[in-house]
Amino acid sequence: MQAWADGDLETEFEQRLHGLLVEFCPDLRHPELPEPYRSNPRFVAYHRRNAKRRHLGDLLTARPEVAAAVASRVLAAIVCDENVSANKQLIHPMLAAIGRHRVQRYLIAVIETGPEHKKVCTVRAWYWSQVSLVYESVEDLRALRPTATSRAADDEVADLRGLYRIACLTAFVACPHTATREWLARGIILKDTYYPANLHDLVAQARAIAEEDPHRYKDLLAKEVDGTNMAQLGFEDP
Repeated sequence: MQAWADGDLETEFEQRLHGLLVEFCPDLRHPELPEPYRSNPRFVAYHRRNAKRRHLGDLLTARPEVAAAVASRVLAAIVCDENVSANKQLIHPMLAAIGRHRVQRYLIAVIETGPEHKKVCTVRAWYWSQVSLVYESVEDLRALRPTATSRAADDEVADLRGLYRIACLTAFVACPHTATREWLARGIILKDTYYPANLHDLVAQARAIAEEDPHRYKDLLAKEVDGTNMAQLGFEDP
C-alpha cells in the first residue's frame, strides 16, 4: 500500500485469502491468462487476487455457517483489501452471517488501534457496511423521507456510527500521513454537537488541520450533517 503508508497489504491480503481457500476449496485452480497479460507479473497478481476474493465471497454467501465460523479471519482480510469496490464481495456475506454490529465494531477497533496502513482499507470497508436508506420515490428522496424499515435499521447502528466518528476524529488528528488523513476525514464532521464535551478540543484541532489545507479538505469543511451516505430508490434490502 505504498501509495498511502508503509506496508505491503497486497501480500497479506492474498495470504489471508489463500489460507481460507486452501481449507475450504482445496481443489480450486485458476486458469492461466492469455498473452500479453500473463507476461505482466503485476496484472497476473491482481487478477489472481480478484479471483480468490470472488471465489471466497461466493463460498461465504452460499455457506453462512462457514462465514460465521471463520469471521475473525475474513474480517482481518477485509481490512487488507485495497480494492474500493470489489471489497464488498467479502463484506456483504459477513454482514449476512454475523450481523452489522459485529462487522462495524471490528472496523471501529481497527481505526482505533490498528496499524496506519490498514486504516484506509477500513474506511473503505465501512462504506459498504452501512445501512442503505430506502426511498419509495424521487420526491421522498428529495425530502429525505426513507421507509420506516430502513430508517429503523439505520437507527439501530446510530451508536456505532457515533463511535466510528470519534475513532476517525482521533485518528485524523494523530495521523502524520496526509493521504491517510484524507480518507479518515470521510468519517468525521467538524461540529461539536456530534461529540461529547471532552472531545471538543479534539474537534478544534481537526478543524485547524483542515483549515490549513482548505482545498484538500473542502468537503470536510463544508459538511453539515452526518449519517449514512448510501441510498436505494424503490426497494427494501432483502
